Amino acid sequence: MAKKFETIIRGGLLVSGSGIRKADLGIQGEKIISIQPTLPDEEAGRVVDAAGKYVFPGIIDVHVHPVYEDNIGGLSFAAAHGGTTFLIHFAYARPGMKLVDTIRSYKEDGLKNSYSDFSIHGTIFDAAAQVPEIPKAFELGVRSFKMFMTYAKLKWMTDDYHLTWAMDLIAENGGLAMVHAESGLVTDYIEDKSLRRKEDQKEVFVKTRPDYLEAEAVFRAISIAAVMQCPLYIAHLSSGKGVLPIQRAREEGQWVYAETCPQYLSLTDEILQRTGPLAKIGPPLRYERDRMALWQAIQNGTIDTIASDHAPKAKKRTDPFFEAPFGAPSAETMLTVAYDEGVNTGRIGVCKLVQLLSENPAKIFGLFPQKGILQEGADADLVLFDPRFFHTIEHRTQHSGAPYTLYEGRKCLGKPVFIMQRGKTVVEDGQMKKKPGEAHFYPTRIDKIKLG
Repeated sequence: MAKKFETIIRGGLLVSGSGIRKADLGIQGEKIISIQPTLPDEEAGRVVDAAGKYVFPGIIDVHVHPVYEDNIGGLSFAAAHGGTTFLIHFAYARPGMKLVDTIRSYKEDGLKNSYSDFSIHGTIFDAAAQVPEIPKAFELGVRSFKMFMTYAKLKWMTDDYHLTWAMDLIAENGGLAMVHAESGLVTDYIEDKSLRRKEDQKEVFVKTRPDYLEAEAVFRAISIAAVMQCPLYIAHLSSGKGVLPIQRAREEGQWVYAETCPQYLSLTDEILQRTGPLAKIGPPLRYERDRMALWQAIQNGTIDTIASDHAPKAKKRTDPFFEAPFGAPSAETMLTVAYDEGVNTGRIGVCKLVQLLSENPAKIFGLFPQKGILQEGADADLVLFDPRFFHTIEHRTQHSGAPYTLYEGRKCLGKPVFIMQRGKTVVEDGQMKKKPGEAHFYPTRIDKIKLG
């Protein structure tokens, strides 16, 4: 006789953005079909004991780059070990590449090789050639597009004319503009001046990318978005000064979202001075005052999401600093570090953490309530998180192809121990239980929605 439930998650603390309750969760097929104070064991094919553990909705990482030491398959494998069940990849249409062809390629790659369900952002590197393709990208289920306001020397920067054009097309088609907000040309001048002076580029790294230039670019992006009536998403906010124009825009009723990353909430320039190229990321790791300002912005609701900005590069401490690329691995450690730095310190509660890592990302990108929440009818994407699990982050236990972690030796209390996606076990006891090629692609949808 068929069982009513394929799986019951027994006796866990179910966490949402609005509260915590102890309950059993019944799963059949890909869906959560029942949440009750108790469900009978005999009605389940399997019972998973969640006593003493939090049950989080699956973690959604909306900012990952599967183009360096981790491809889509490798990135999703590593992220799954950290509790992430859904990824939104930046499809890198580098100069000379077609945006639409790149999106198609990423979708095919993900369906064949990903361990996690996924969506895609369009990423524009060659604005004059790629901005006209934006309307066709919507036909492929892609409705969010990132532009770089920096990296002029790399020829990645989108100037204001093309940024305005892109926002105009994005707004007309019901999408979301995303920006890496740093003033690229000013940064390049300051850097060039420093090079002429033969200054140590590691020592002056933050000084050549000051917080004023992030704040200026944030304000400029907000201003253009306001004129073009385009929803805007500020990626990887890194400074206290960058928070201020976002707060002002929100007060004026503008549709603006803000994201930061665990590295900006837990690390400062001090680690760059110790590890050199390993901690060279953009925007840079800044100062303790910025770290605290970002936590305050989370507490008061200015920052909506935490994402990893996973960009693993093959770097060594001994590499020449100036020539070393930007980026670091961060997907697998995202939940653990955000919990340890946020919940264990008392800066936020677990409900706020779920808002930042699950509910708000799902709402912003039109995945809610299928994703991002534990309720009847939702996909059975979930994480059992043991708040008493004491462990040390070490590169040797990580699954990224990057040869290091910025958190080497960090002792953490709390760890994801069981991960499920659409009713199927993904990771249990530290072992991958799923095969690649079973992932689903989800078109995104951009609607103005109230966030927690």
